[in-house]
Amino acid sequence: MVSRRRVLGGSLAGVAGVVAAGAAAEACASHAGLPGPGGAAAPAPRALTVDGLAAPIGVGVDDVFFGWHLADPRRGAVQRGYRVVVSRPPTPGGARRGAEVVWDSGPVVSGAQAFVAYGGPALAPDTTYAWTVQTWASSGGPSALAPHATFDTGLRDGDWAARWISRPFPHGPGPDEYAYLRHEFRAPPARVVRARAYVSGDQQYELYVNGTRAGKGQAYSFPDSQYYETLDVTSLLRPGAPNGLAMVTSWQGATKGHPAGRPGAILQLSLLAADGTHRLVVTDGSWRVRQGAWLAGTQRDLEGDQVDFTENISGPDVPAGWTEPGYDDGAWSPAAVLGPAGTAPWRHLVPVRTRIVEEPLPAQALATLPTGAVVADFGKVYAAVPTVSFHRGTPGRLVTMHAGYLLDDAGPGTPGEVSTTHGTQHTDMSYSYVQRGGGEEFHPFDYLGFRYLQIDDPGEALAPADVVARTRHAAVPDEHAATFSSSSPTVDAVFELGRHSALFTAQEQFLDTPTREKGPWLWDGFNDSQTAMAAFGETNLTRKSLQEFAQSQRRFWPSGAVNKIYPTGLGALDINEFTEIYPEWVWQYWMHTADGALLAEVYPVLVRLAGYVAGALDPSSRLVSNLASTDIYYPYPVVTRLNILGVNVFRRTADAAAALGRPSSEVTLQRGRQARLLAALNRRLVRPDGLYVQGIDGSGHRAPVSQDPNACALAYEVVPPARRGAVAAYVARQGMGVAPRTATEVIKGLATNGRVADAVRILTDPDHDGWAHILARGGTFTWEVWEPSDANGDSMSHGWGSTVLVEIQRRLLGVEAAAPGFSSFTVIPPVGGVDHATGTVPTPRGTVAVSWQRRAAPTPGYALELTVPANAAAAVHLPASGPGAVTEGGRPPARARGVRVVSWRAGRVVLAVGAGHYQFRSTT
Repeated sequence: MVSRRRVLGGSLAGVAGVVAAGAAAEACASHAGLPGPGGAAAPAPRALTVDGLAAPIGVGVDDVFFGWHLADPRRGAVQRGYRVVVSRPPTPGGARRGAEVVWDSGPVVSGAQAFVAYGGPALAPDTTYAWTVQTWASSGGPSALAPHATFDTGLRDGDWAARWISRPFPHGPGPDEYAYLRHEFRAPPARVVRARAYVSGDQQYELYVNGTRAGKGQAYSFPDSQYYETLDVTSLLRPGAPNGLAMVTSWQGATKGHPAGRPGAILQLSLLAADGTHRLVVTDGSWRVRQGAWLAGTQRDLEGDQVDFTENISGPDVPAGWTEPGYDDGAWSPAAVLGPAGTAPWRHLVPVRTRIVEEPLPAQALATLPTGAVVADFGKVYAAVPTVSFHRGTPGRLVTMHAGYLLDDAGPGTPGEVSTTHGTQHTDMSYSYVQRGGGEEFHPFDYLGFRYLQIDDPGEALAPADVVARTRHAAVPDEHAATFSSSSPTVDAVFELGRHSALFTAQEQFLDTPTREKGPWLWDGFNDSQTAMAAFGETNLTRKSLQEFAQSQRRFWPSGAVNKIYPTGLGALDINEFTEIYPEWVWQYWMHTADGALLAEVYPVLVRLAGYVAGALDPSSRLVSNLASTDIYYPYPVVTRLNILGVNVFRRTADAAAALGRPSSEVTLQRGRQARLLAALNRRLVRPDGLYVQGIDGSGHRAPVSQDPNACALAYEVVPPARRGAVAAYVARQGMGVAPRTATEVIKGLATNGRVADAVRILTDPDHDGWAHILARGGTFTWEVWEPSDANGDSMSHGWGSTVLVEIQRRLLGVEAAAPGFSSFTVIPPVGGVDHATGTVPTPRGTVAVSWQRRAAPTPGYALELTVPANAAAAVHLPASGPGAVTEGGRPPARARGVRVVSWRAGRVVLAVGAGHYQFRSTT
């Protein structure tokens, strides 16, 4: 049902009057097969989002997806249907007095409450829309309409009037270029009611409006799909007065973390005044430009790798007041106009859903060294921009600084210097600043990962508030959405270690480390993303990353492989093992979100990837052999891990095909490949005692046994049931014998095969490899390897170890999705390991809250409290001596509303419950 109706009153109250007209709505609902009158209606939905964001601006005109939470407190509350209404609010100045309904979905029979696609007429660009939703429960009429929410559309390629501009480069740009760009205009006299700045910089920009920083962005993409951001600058503009727009741009050529592109910036400011006046202010030849105040830098990697440059800033060359209106830029040059939107290399401008947020963190402690140097300690390793405020600067004084992870040992009672030889990741983490004089701030452009900052000779006393780390990470729905506490303080600390690490490796992309490479590596993203979804309810950075790696296949790999790092200036490089993990990443995202649009978008990528693996199947052995790659991790032509992951490639491609309702032949093809490879794997890569070898060497001999293939086999469920006990026992005996990248395979493999106590033992061991060992050595961020080596430049800020949080959440709190989007999930408190656990899990349907405790006296058993969000269901696996040993709210399950006993087996009663709050007790 699509309708265009004019609603009087100029607000969504008018829309409510149209779409909630009682009898008409009931009749329409009945026609749609939804419940009619008969029982109380559910409360209005809440937490409305578009593209996973509350009141977003600049969303893709053709990329609008709605989501909401149900506020129905009743047990067993479900959504049987919904109705979405989108309207265009009235325009200022009287051009349109009332809100105009542009799309009324009509009642839709569906339980979907996230990733619900807009289905109306084409939306206009650069426009604010309002929307609301009502839902139907299993009985009763429709809910009230939710309080209206808004979203703003961005621009299509053809909607740009701005031009790409840059500072002139008569001899071409160097590898480390900064520029100032500015423009003034007079705003209309009437009050500004809406102003949006659409802006992109290749590679980075900062935008100031009348002296206030309005935003900072990093495209970090291939320029033929250049990201742009949308900023709300309404409150920063001055009606009827001169207004100043100012940008700083940075370009550093091709690095591991981003392709080269070309220095340039584009901005389009759309301004709407209360009297209806609309005006565009755009980048063009009227802008003025000059070179930035950065002196020559050197690449930070001391081994000559392709990374960012050191920053050395000349304070006297920073134009005082240049971001304010009224500044005299007469000596500046006219901007070089490179062309309109669509000019090469920027063929396509893409709105980006993600953004970076910053939070200033003053030094937690300051120490003055005998040399006069000041060392600031921020308490933990952060991704941050270090800033220093000077109150009595001396003109021309050079102040040198460097950041770091560790302090050198200066002896008992003597503060140490920030080490330039230990824990640096082969990185030159230095800065310098030439003072202008008086009160001034050193504020570099880019960030590093660090804990300490040393100011070698500040020339004055500094207070903690003068030395600030501007911490930064991708915006997430809630930094503390997931919580966890248990009977083990060490497990709790490991959970927090994972949370902190995942947060600060979520930047413009998921990174390996925020210090040297800042590279969006595939396996790092796979790990970081899982943690971000589980810990913060993050979806957009994950979605963007999956799309980028899909793009890498189309750009570089007709074979079906996926680049090992992307976007990147390194070109076509892959690791076969990284390619094979991509389908599992897609599947983890699908299970968290039920985002069918993304699954459909990347499904062809999965099919080509499965073909790449199938092409490496040896006809005689039927094993994956000599899987082509530009980067090989293993010395054997037949690698057990690559075969296990190959089984999973076929499994997840088949799962995706089934989820999308693809033709059965597509599912059958992948299931057949999966079954044949699984059989060959379990026939040829296993010793007589049932343990998995590492592979088969070039002479046809089996390689030795190790923990890695066995933990991997358990984690990806390729071990036949009869052999799981023996394989798990072997894995448990090894402690932590694999690197952080795959370490959670050990935890998952043990915990899902009856060895939770062994998993917790390894999690909490401070003396051997593992997360507790990082904590015992003073680490505040997960590491690249368990024992970082200065010789190898190993990272002490590497997010791929953060996935331990996911396994703690799933195995010790006991919560794991059982169906896409957490429409159903399992709650399985462990037997052993910890005595109690309490926590929350963010899901698209709301927060899951669990608290369980194992009792020893007076009667052994369990107590479990559970909150299931509305429109979700759970299967609770509760240890108990039998169905009669379980109560809910003091009643047996048969008399407890919304509780059903499903089965009892192996000492656990399985109970099915719907939405609501439950209190279970059992005896064992």
